[in-house]
Amino acid sequence: MLMNRQECRESDKRDGRGPCGTRPAAEFDSKAVRTGIGAAIRTIHSDVLREEIPDRIAELLRQLDEPKDVGSG
Repeated sequence: MLMNRQECRESDKRDGRGPCGTRPAAEFDSKAVRTGIGAAIRTIHSDVLREEIPDRIAELLRQLDEPKDVGSG
């Protein structure tokens, strides 16, 4: 059911909601939210963190860590 502006304003006064039935913005601690999301992601992917790195990937990582000779070429 769509409401016109006047009906929205009247309903807002009655039930304490925001414009046209929306709830006012809730105060929240964004650091706590980020911490919770990070913990959930770590829990979901914890088995991946314990897996052994395949030999080919390990070799590629070692190659990336090796210093490059500047000026040879």
